Amino acid sequence: MAKKTDNRERLLYAGLLLLTENIPENISMDDVATAAGMTKPMVYYYFGSKVGFYQHLVLHIETSLQEMLTECIKPGFPFRKVLENIIRARIEQVIHQPELSNAVRIMATSKTIGGAESRSRIVVMFNRLQPVFENAISKGEIREDTDLHLIMAMTNSLLDGALRIHGKEFFIDANPSDFAKRLVRVVFDGIGMGKRS
Repeated sequence: MAKKTDNRERLLYAGLLLLTENIPENISMDDVATAAGMTKPMVYYYFGSKVGFYQHLVLHIETSLQEMLTECIKPGFPFRKVLENIIRARIEQVIHQPELSNAVRIMATSKTIGGAESRSRIVVMFNRLQPVFENAISKGEIREDTDLHLIMAMTNSLLDGALRIHGKEFFIDANPSDFAKRLVRVVFDGIGMGKRS
């Protein structure tokens, strides 16, 4: 059983690596098999089809994000602290797991990855923040007209922008906790406030 799991993990990891170089539509199952050091029939054996492979890849990314969120959302933490934790965790991901970080970015900005539903799954996942967010509004920590999805989109865009402009080295040199605090201040000092029109 461990061998089967190992092979599946190798193929999924190969898919993550390939996503750092190309868009899903240009990645063949031959490419995945070669990158994993396996044969194309093995990809179909484990995943059934190209869409099946990407469905499992999205699930793999989602599982990693769920684990990250569980670590970041602690009982009693105010929303801003939770957001800082998420940003810090994403920065750590950029530094230590760039292939996963890239896949998360693709998942957040694409409706599908290789035909597998992606963006809506991210939205559902981040709805775990809703109770913490609503609690912050009820305590007056956040303005009533603040939009959670706008805050998360803005945060993701700022992180992505910093990565594209400055590269991974920027995050390696920065203190992730300090950067997270600064980014949360930027988001809440105006650009992330209010509802979308």
